[in-house]
Amino acid sequence: MESINVLIIEDKKEDLVFLEKILKSSGYKVWSASRGEEGIKLAKSVSFTAVITELHMPRMNGVDITRALLRVNPQISIVVITAYTFISSAIEAMEEGAYGYVTKPFNSSEIRIVLERAIERFFLLSSDKKKEKFAELSVRDGLTGVYNRRFLKMYIDNRISLVERTSERFSLLMVDIDYFKKYNDTKGHLAGDQLLKKMCEIFKEAIRQEDVIFRYGGEEFIIFLAHTGKDGAVLVAERIRTVVNLYMPTTVSLGVGTFPDDGKDFEKIVAKVDAALYNAKDMGRNKVSVV
Repeated sequence: MESINVLIIEDKKEDLVFLEKILKSSGYKVWSASRGEEGIKLAKSVSFTAVITELHMPRMNGVDITRALLRVNPQISIVVITAYTFISSAIEAMEEGAYGYVTKPFNSSEIRIVLERAIERFFLLSSDKKKEKFAELSVRDGLTGVYNRRFLKMYIDNRISLVERTSERFSLLMVDIDYFKKYNDTKGHLAGDQLLKKMCEIFKEAIRQEDVIFRYGGEEFIIFLAHTGKDGAVLVAERIRTVVNLYMPTTVSLGVGTFPDDGKDFEKIVAKVDAALYNAKDMGRNKVSVV
């Protein structure tokens, strides 16, 4: 998919570096400017989907930048950066047309979520061709590139409707990264993001092209295994668990469920694999469990 251009306007070097890392890790093509005037000049020559700009800067503040950018492109989605004590200034920028704001000190999850929503807004307001790009974006996780929870139910319901008239089986694995919060707290959110991306690479290596990976929650994933019964699913789960043990700084716990044995609709089979996962964690983590 074509890269999405995002512009950062930030005069503080350390903040700029942090934001660049967050946005690049999410797959965006990132441009930067240290002054509002420089950012506006860039916006006249580059088609930006979103801009994230510091609110308090000398010469030209975030409110002025918002007005100027919207004159260049009325559809552009603008996110302003502010400290908690200056929320009223962020509201002023939103009254001028900014989409939203993020606060300092930075939280990588907040930045990613707000920017994803800002980008969604841009595509929803755009041409049919750009809406096609949004349709792809809307089912993908911005960080890892795998499918998201929004698409999971739609996909599983569709597969159930296709196979329920046959004797075909499929299985689901629910995978949880053990002690991920502790890893995030000690190593930092950027390291946590890299861990999530590397985990997905391991999952992809362990499965076939016809299988599908979904990010179910923060550090939880569901893997759809086509034409696979319980025994085959356990083998795949053990393969993933072993490879993670060998090459990653943490472990994973996995729950296994199979259609139709463990449920004949989406809610029931997901509940089963969720229960199996928690059983694996109760057994001490770094386990594969079948309920």
